Amino acid sequence: MSSVVSKIFEMCLLDSYSDILYSDDLQFGFKKGLGCSNAIYSVKSVCDYYISRGSTVNICCLDISKAFDKVNHYILFCKLMNRKAPVEFIDVLLNWYSRCTYCVRVGMVLSQEFRSVCGVRQGGVLSPILFAIYMNDIVTQLKAKRLGCCIGDLYVGCVMYADDLILMTSSLIMLQKMIDVCVVEATNELDMAFNAKNQL
Repeated sequence: MSSVVSKIFEMCLLDSYSDILYSDDLQFGFKKGLGCSNAIYSVKSVCDYYISRGSTVNICCLDISKAFDKVNHYILFCKLMNRKAPVEFIDVLLNWYSRCTYCVRVGMVLSQEFRSVCGVRQGGVLSPILFAIYMNDIVTQLKAKRLGCCIGDLYVGCVMYADDLILMTSSLIMLQKMIDVCVVEATNELDMAFNAKNQL
């Protein structure tokens, strides 16, 4: 767990580098003044808009498996470099994450310490922000391809909240294309996987 000192340190980093720590407007998690209710309202508004015009809305809900624990540090740092993040910020994060050690407790017994090359710090102030940056390209890929619902020129085909993604479109064929884009991006670019569970 992150100590109080580390939380204060991360808050300073967040304040100093807030201009590069952004995510798409269709990501509703971990943003001041936004929450789950805003994401739900957005989905409902899109559905109401399409239904009121005589169209159906097909929805697919995707959940990323063990998302926060599987953030690949190398990929994360590459994404920050692509945003032209200052070298000193990346150096601090690299140092910060490379020195993290973990152990497992079963009852009153602790395992030996070990290092991890993936995952964001549990309880860290920056952790949810870094996760949002890590996942942002899924949203931007869907938006760039204009796959899913639109209201006028405004793209509203997906809504993301933390590791949950809702896809919305009036066409089942389009929905499959959206799922394919998400799977390719998650598998090939993010080293992530979606939970798959068959339900009757």
